[in-house]
Amino acid sequence: MLHAITTGHGITTTDLAQRTGISPATVSHHTTVLRDAGLITTHRNGTNAHHLPTPLGAQLVNSRRV
Repeated sequence: MLHAITTGHGITTTDLAQRTGISPATVSHHTTVLRDAGLITTHRNGTNAHHLPTPLGAQLVNSRRV
């Protein structure tokens, strides 16, 4: 999930659900855990939630690619 969020310029809950094949409610739960851990931030635009990695989240994903 964190990898999908760090790809590109962030991702909405709906797009993340489609990409991972899980329900938006489950995505919401996972993004809450990632947000509470300081790995992502979430910005709302109307009814859409847009998730972006924090520097720590991006560093964690990038360190796993080596």
